[in-house]
Amino acid sequence: MRYLNRFNEYVHIYEQTYPIPRLEKTCQHIEKARKQIEEKLKDAVLGDPNPELVRQTIEKFFRWAINSSTEDFSWLEVALLCHGLLIDIPRYGRLMDSESAIKVLLRKFSIQYESYILSTYQWQGLLNAYLNTSPRQNPKIEENWKELRAFLESTLDKVASQSSFKLRWLEALISHRIILTENATQSLARNALEGRNESVIRIEREVNIPGTSWFWPELLMAQVEVITTYPDDKFKQAIDLVLPQLQNRKECLDDGLAHILNRYAQCTSTEFHQEIKTTAVSCWKSPSLEKQRNWERVSSEAKRMVQRWLAFEDISDVLGELVDDNRRYEFWLQFLDQIEQTFVWLGISARESFPHFLSNRQGRCAVLNHSGKPDNNVIMMKIGDVFIIESGARAGGKCWAYGEPKMRPLLQRSSLSYDFFRDPKNNLFKTIWGESDGLVHQSVSWEKTFQNELTRFHIEPDTMDLDKIIQRYQLRIEVMPSGTERILHKYGTGIIADLLRKYGFSYNRDGFFRNPRN
Repeated sequence: MRYLNRFNEYVHIYEQTYPIPRLEKTCQHIEKARKQIEEKLKDAVLGDPNPELVRQTIEKFFRWAINSSTEDFSWLEVALLCHGLLIDIPRYGRLMDSESAIKVLLRKFSIQYESYILSTYQWQGLLNAYLNTSPRQNPKIEENWKELRAFLESTLDKVASQSSFKLRWLEALISHRIILTENATQSLARNALEGRNESVIRIEREVNIPGTSWFWPELLMAQVEVITTYPDDKFKQAIDLVLPQLQNRKECLDDGLAHILNRYAQCTSTEFHQEIKTTAVSCWKSPSLEKQRNWERVSSEAKRMVQRWLAFEDISDVLGELVDDNRRYEFWLQFLDQIEQTFVWLGISARESFPHFLSNRQGRCAVLNHSGKPDNNVIMMKIGDVFIIESGARAGGKCWAYGEPKMRPLLQRSSLSYDFFRDPKNNLFKTIWGESDGLVHQSVSWEKTFQNELTRFHIEPDTMDLDKIIQRYQLRIEVMPSGTERILHKYGTGIIADLLRKYGFSYNRDGFFRNPRN
């Protein structure tokens, strides 16, 4: 009895030193530990399977496909199959490329090994294959991709319900299961374009979709396709949302740009768009250059539209800004719809003061050397078979016209002396006295002389109504409180003045005025 009492004393001392928690505290501690472990496991990343083991398992799978009674698969082997759809196996290729393997795997095989395939790790392998396979590669892959998408969509809830705890990627996928539905990118694209892009933002933040996945370029191209269905005004506004995204997604840029150019060319008004022009020429160079296959992506109307934009830019920069001659600028813009190609040679003053004029004109600009006239520049305008050369000197300057044999070699050179353009023997333009040393701009009515020469080659100004005149010359009609219409233009002579007078406007120092009631 004495020994028993002493034992009890020792037990009592031990309990005081190491107190045993109550049962509910023990359960709380276990639950807390479980949650901590679960939270860590939510972000667990498993490494890629061993390629050799995958190869062996895939070979075994193909044997099973012929005779299902000859093979039995473990949990690990099913996992290797699900994670090996995109691994290229010698003699077999990729399961994803096979005409029958995906159907066999997701139908016949998945029934026999359902408990394995619908565990989160195996199912995640199928999801990764779905997200990393481009459905537009070829019809066979697209069919397998659709089969895979349908299987994932139909089994997502079952996988989630059977999972002992929800991995973070699985929780996110349940919230954003739209990515497993047909035409998912079209629905998300419309939301994003209409300001409801919270779904896209959350998917990007929460669902671990690789940056190389088809999902992101497909989502962008879906936005491009959506905006091409918009009315003109809404489409033009949406370009500013989509074009910067295309510039950051090089794999989408060519196709997306072609869609935008084709749609823009169908607009009622195809006014100059700086960002589209810059993007197109930076990617594809000038549409007037030879052997530019990318321009075959677009319609002839779209290509012609960009050619007009480039001609407008060259005429504006050379004759409008460098020469600052409103009469020459206004005269040549009359033929904008007919100018197929322009080319610019810049003198030393322009290259020093406006270096971007040279750098921004890759393939359609070169250096001009003109001793004693550093401010001279030359612009070439091709109309039909006639190559018109307009000297861009501030004081004076002449205009010539040549045929293709003379001009084509000059367009290939990086620099030229001005003397190359002074060629009376081959010049097509003649003065009223029959001379061929170039037309001059110094007479009061030089425009009439120039037009007479152009008429000899069946070149007449574009047909323009008042709206087109205003658009082309970037004018604006203001309606005064009295109802009188005013167009601000400071020159009382020149082509614009002549055209506006034909539409009933009269000039004073404050611009051109017209009373519609008269």
